[in-house]
Amino acid sequence: MSELRAENTLQSPVMDELEFTELLRSGIGSSELWRMRRSTAITVGRGFCAVGVMLNTAVDPKKAAHQQIVACSMLLRMAGELTRASAKLLASSQHYAGAALLRQIVEVEYLTWTFKEGHRDPVKWLNSTHRERMEDFTPAQLRKTSHGRFLSRDYQDHCEQGGHPVPFGGHLLSGQNKLGAQLLMVDLITHAWRTWDHVQKWASNFPVVQPIIGAANTKVFSALKKWGDVDPVYKAMVERYPNPEAPG
Repeated sequence: MSELRAENTLQSPVMDELEFTELLRSGIGSSELWRMRRSTAITVGRGFCAVGVMLNTAVDPKKAAHQQIVACSMLLRMAGELTRASAKLLASSQHYAGAALLRQIVEVEYLTWTFKEGHRDPVKWLNSTHRERMEDFTPAQLRKTSHGRFLSRDYQDHCEQGGHPVPFGGHLLSGQNKLGAQLLMVDLITHAWRTWDHVQKWASNFPVVQPIIGAANTKVFSALKKWGDVDPVYKAMVERYPNPEAPG
């Protein structure tokens, strides 16, 4: 049911496909919930940008941690602009373009996760050449490192819905698929939430930036939590694909 596809990086299905599809259909909601999704994504995107700007000036360039923090700052500002723009496009009639930006959010999530886990060096990424990025920082390489945390099929679906010009993305053209766009909006917020979780855990190694992250979390997390508590589509996604990093 391509018109209701909502791919994400979560795993371990615990309900059957028919039940999941029906939960998605029934959870799309009214215009009020649609506005809440848009508002949540934009609030989070603004928070990312604000934190990124503050991180960029948080550490003396002479300090050892400076380049690591600059790398995280850059990723957050990228994620912030992408999240806000994708939300606005998905909430209007440019769903295909919004999906294309969502795919880039997925790649930011990959990077923040691998930096948080210590599998890649953010300083190396920050100073990498094109050849080095192709060898060590492509989505395919990062998926291999994740040992199943990120699935190739999920990324492929994101690419085909709005990353590469292939026929599958046609169902999102001309604003004709508002229900599918709402599922993508939920997916957008979910990827942004996971990106924020990774950044918070990464920041635990850098006391100088913890006050910045902590202050921003009051607004960012409160917006995410308020939305997550009421959105039935998000709840259905989490039930079917539990977060592998959530406490057991």
